Amino acid sequence: MAMIRAILPVLLLAALSRSGTVYLNILHTNDMHGGIVERDATFLNPDFPPGVGGGAWIASFVSEARRQCEDAGEFVVLVDAGDIWQGTPVGGFDSGASVVSWMNAVGYDMMTLGNHDFDRGAETALRNAALADFPVICANFVTSEGAVPDEITPYVIRDFGGVQTAFIGLTTPDTRTLVDETGLEGYAFINEVLSLERYIDEARDAGAETIILVSHLGQPPDPGVYLERVFASWDRGEEYTKSFALNNAELTCLVPGIGAVISGHIHMGLSEPWVNPLTHSIVVQGYGNGTGIGWLRLSLDTETGTITGFDCPMGEEYASLLHEQFWPDSNVAALVESFRQVAEAGMDEVVGQALTEIPRGASEHPLGRLVADAMRWRTGADVALMNRGGIRASIPRGPVSARTVYTALPFEEDILAFRVTGSELLEILETGMQGRRRDMQISGFTCVRDQSLPDGSKILEPMVNGVPLDPGVLYTFVTTGYLAYGSVGFGILTGFEPWHTGYNLMETVLEYVKEFSPIEPDYRDRVNWVQ
Repeated sequence: MAMIRAILPVLLLAALSRSGTVYLNILHTNDMHGGIVERDATFLNPDFPPGVGGGAWIASFVSEARRQCEDAGEFVVLVDAGDIWQGTPVGGFDSGASVVSWMNAVGYDMMTLGNHDFDRGAETALRNAALADFPVICANFVTSEGAVPDEITPYVIRDFGGVQTAFIGLTTPDTRTLVDETGLEGYAFINEVLSLERYIDEARDAGAETIILVSHLGQPPDPGVYLERVFASWDRGEEYTKSFALNNAELTCLVPGIGAVISGHIHMGLSEPWVNPLTHSIVVQGYGNGTGIGWLRLSLDTETGTITGFDCPMGEEYASLLHEQFWPDSNVAALVESFRQVAEAGMDEVVGQALTEIPRGASEHPLGRLVADAMRWRTGADVALMNRGGIRASIPRGPVSARTVYTALPFEEDILAFRVTGSELLEILETGMQGRRRDMQISGFTCVRDQSLPDGSKILEPMVNGVPLDPGVLYTFVTTGYLAYGSVGFGILTGFEPWHTGYNLMETVLEYVKEFSPIEPDYRDRVNWVQ
């Protein structure tokens, strides 16, 4: 904790620098995905990974930061930007209740909802909100009658030394296409711009001077690209619109008056804040899975109620909580361990070996091929399709356990089957050629992909198990429930009648590893791009 101790003199000097200024320190996490149990940082060193993150380390860091801010006479809040539970056994075994208990113990001041907080339906998200000792803020999740549910609030206003500051929450309206819609009946996700504008006006009418957005829209790694698109649209005299959710770079162009954005959804930590050159909105975002924490300090002018500057007390805005540099809070560690013992029983039984890492990636990749192969092997289907977003980690070299597979496939998907003609299968798979995370993790099917051709006709030379696809033949096609219910643009599948195969994705992959161990990556493309 030497790094954080060295910050205190800087805070004390800054607090004395301007009598008309108060300082608001925002500690923030995002995309925890149940990551309150510490983990090995295999992304730093796959062979000798250091320990990183976890709920006890976050708690210790927060406690020390709060003490320093209080000693310096500064204000501090702890905020989360959504996706708190889905992704680990501890997060998933009780659908996030344990993660909320941890957040209560650490003393979070607020959070917004992420799309994965709805993975087991709206009622689960609202149950978790009701369990929280802090407000859950979200302005654009409403009932079918248009009202914000009782368990959440669109915004909160806090007084920091006389500066009235509103925190407004937003989640991605794409949530409806990212989870099973049957769990969202009676609820809606409304336009992010209209929602934000409404509640900025309402908060200002209630006395708010500074607006801070807690956003599960995501800050992209290349914000300049999106600014160019916005500006080009304006140059043409057009309103900037998209068929899917805006990100924070776009939103801060379209909605003036946002002082700062605490972002989640895209698991990419920013070492320093990004500032919109048009509106001067300050955007911060951390990495996910409980590996660290962000710390932004805002200077607030007590006369104008505006943000006059910012800095990062740690030097960089985000800190990875490496165990060699930070220590855990013992009481919180005991709480997390009590959850872990229940959730992770039997998770470390070794079922096989990986000769080398089975990596995932941004498009077709070896782990996607392995998962699709496992689905086709277990069900006896002709073709299997896995969604890229359902694969959250690579399988590292060495022993493979249930924990290894759960880390890679945390969403506990069922495998569903369809009986379709060759022409219908081709139409379904053409959907996977249209971008936006619809690329192909496929088994039993190969083709040439010409991206220069129009949507719906990009597939050339389609083959099913080495034989040219026959438009009139019936094929058995299997996929995850996530895609079967029409997520990420696969609405075409809702026009067919699937049946449950009785197989679970994680258990299927575990059985596949047992059967074919030792496993190794397949680097041969099944969809070969020519453009």
